[in-house]
Amino acid sequence: ASPELRRIRDRLTRRQAQLRETLNQALRSAIGQGYATEDQPTLRGGRMVIPIRAEAKRKIAGFVHDVSATGQTVYVEPADCLDLNNEVRALEAEERREIIRILREATSAIREQLSAIRAGLDRLGALDAIQACARLARAMDAVVPELNTDGIVDIRGGRNPVLALRFARTAPDGEAERRVVPLHLTLGEEFNTLLITGPNAGGKTVALKSVGLFALMLSYGMPLPVDPTTRFALFNHLFVDIGDGQSIEEDLSTFSSHIANLRHMLAHAGPETLILIDEAGTGTDPAEGGALAQAVLEALTRRGARTIATTHHGSLKAFAHETPGVENGSMQFDQESLTPTYVFLPGIPGSSYAFSIAERRGLDPDVLDRARELVGEEKTNLEDLINTLERRSALLEEQLKTTEKAGVEARAEQAKYRQLHQSLQEQKHALKEKALEEAESVILKANAQVERTIREIRESQAARETTRTVRAELEQLKETVQAEKQEVKKRRPPRPRPTSAESAVLVPAVGPLAVGDQVVLDGGATTAELLAIEGKQATIMAGSMHLRVDVKRLTKVAGPRRQQVTVRHVASDPMQMSALRARQRIDLRGQRVEEALSETARFIDEAIAANLNRVEILHGKGTGALRAAIHEYLNQTPEVTRFEDADWEGGGPGVTQVYFG
Repeated sequence: ASPELRRIRDRLTRRQAQLRETLNQALRSAIGQGYATEDQPTLRGGRMVIPIRAEAKRKIAGFVHDVSATGQTVYVEPADCLDLNNEVRALEAEERREIIRILREATSAIREQLSAIRAGLDRLGALDAIQACARLARAMDAVVPELNTDGIVDIRGGRNPVLALRFARTAPDGEAERRVVPLHLTLGEEFNTLLITGPNAGGKTVALKSVGLFALMLSYGMPLPVDPTTRFALFNHLFVDIGDGQSIEEDLSTFSSHIANLRHMLAHAGPETLILIDEAGTGTDPAEGGALAQAVLEALTRRGARTIATTHHGSLKAFAHETPGVENGSMQFDQESLTPTYVFLPGIPGSSYAFSIAERRGLDPDVLDRARELVGEEKTNLEDLINTLERRSALLEEQLKTTEKAGVEARAEQAKYRQLHQSLQEQKHALKEKALEEAESVILKANAQVERTIREIRESQAARETTRTVRAELEQLKETVQAEKQEVKKRRPPRPRPTSAESAVLVPAVGPLAVGDQVVLDGGATTAELLAIEGKQATIMAGSMHLRVDVKRLTKVAGPRRQQVTVRHVASDPMQMSALRARQRIDLRGQRVEEALSETARFIDEAIAANLNRVEILHGKGTGALRAAIHEYLNQTPEVTRFEDADWEGGGPGVTQVYFG
């Protein structure tokens, strides 16, 4: 850190080595004379010494610094080492002074940045707290609920944080959440005060503390171990009266401590306040304590505070049932086994089960009978009514679960049969549409025969009126079939949209590209037909569009489509005519002019017979001889009204588009 510190430490290292060598020499001499039992020097009081037998301490010239616990060994600094030890101690002190000087100089240099350092330390503390919150949230599988400032608490699947952490540490994987009974509790919408009753050790206080912990955790920005559908208000104040606050030093009894807490709550209660009171009305005469607790709860309800209280007082159960803004709640109890289930039941008061538990624990039956007499018939009837309500609530809960399960199954069956009905309807209309298409095909082939006849009549100078009449009748029949076909399509039920799992997936086919293959552009979902390949460019047809694209952008998904057979003669049998189909495009590339013209003549005849409006002839560019011969033939064909080169994306001069009528 500094040249002076380096010099001091170099000297200190040399003196320590010299001192160690001198001590070792003295120790070896003492061992040789039988005065020492150990072969290593040691340190006592900051000075290097050698261990000597107690009876031989006067045999060694030096200074005694310490004695062992047994008194059998003394630690002597030989006289020859005195100066060296002194020098080592002096150098060590000099080293400390230099270190302190360096530290003071360094801290003076950064003192100007003290405010920035403190701010950085605060930020590090904040980051550390955030990381701790994140780790805690992960350990409890916590989430951020839907927050509000309306005082609404709607807990769904809440797990007490203490229990969640405890079982997360001790339970096997996946068992922790199942071992903590979830809490479902609402407050602040239909009522502002909730009174929870039930037996001892039934979970009332745990539910109360869970709500309080959730409020505190949210105030510090911590996620909660609840379901994501939970809603929780951000409260400005949280007041809690839980446990026994008696104190001899402060002259407070149990009841006095409760009164002090209630006084403070009443002084600060408001709509943005959450108040939790455990065992309301205890610590004094039951009748007076119950009345006092009722009065406090009435005052808190009027002031709009959100209040949750637990109690065993029967009068408070009736108060909660009759008072607007106050609601009963209880912790469920298994009446068969007399054990708590820790499930919160809204809207139903709970019984303390004092007599049942005492009987189960073996209390004298005569004592129990006498206790029931003292309580009175009205009290006993009330407890019996509460027990009946709890049994019915548990039964309804089970029936509700069964009904929900049956509803899910019924909806699944309904969807299944709806899909089956949809499929049958589609099959029905598809069959009818197919029949109409076959009828249309018959008409097309009949039309071809008529056209051929008309041409012969025209060539033989027959009457034009007869030709026009035959054509009109045929067109009327075609229009009737087309109208019926469109009506079928309108009545067809809409096909449900497929799910992602049902959607078709195009699988690229293996092999090089060839004319006629089915391809997709840039990995899309729409297939197109490959019309031509010229170097690195290709011509494709997608629907009625012709595109010229780079070959690298194409992916083969299937081979050439199966071509439908076309015959030159017209069958006299209508059933045979329904099997005929006309081509709309031919490829003459590579053919001699004679072959190409013969094929073109057949192609034009088929198009005229099928009553097509437009066809395409793919002849390529080449030398232009084939293109010129085809154009000359088209000029001499009276049925062709016009022809022209395709646009650039459709093939340009390599494709001729022919129009009829």
